[in-house]
Amino acid sequence: MTVNSPKITRSVEDYLETMYSLEQEKGTIRVKDVAQNLGIKPPSVVEAVKKLSQMNMVSYERYGTIKLKDEGFRIGEIISGRHQLLKDFLMLLGVDEEVAEKDACSMEHVMDVSTLNKFKKFIEFTDAHTDAYDFIEQYREYSKK
Repeated sequence: MTVNSPKITRSVEDYLETMYSLEQEKGTIRVKDVAQNLGIKPPSVVEAVKKLSQMNMVSYERYGTIKLKDEGFRIGEIISGRHQLLKDFLMLLGVDEEVAEKDACSMEHVMDVSTLNKFKKFIEFTDAHTDAYDFIEQYREYSKK
């Protein structure tokens, strides 16, 4: 679950995660969809796609669709998984979904893999133990006070 490359910046991770999500949801990746999802202008996406193409993460022909290459897909999948794990963990604690979404976006880039693995194990533990639900509910009530 690690992204091992000095070239992989937060911005690159955001683009690859967005492209991965679009490919999973729509089957295709278009510049305008990436721009809309990231809240940026299409020319910025085109520049990023050129960079990602040079990094061998995507293939792209002008005015065509974007296709994730193996490494781009792998990194997008990892970042997307991190994001979902963090969002699930935060919501388990009782964080509002919209806040959890925003916070997960920030946290996914900086957390150590060992910390993410502990979060994952905690979620698995709460799913596997029926009495954990009561504990979590008691915690949520406690946190409201």
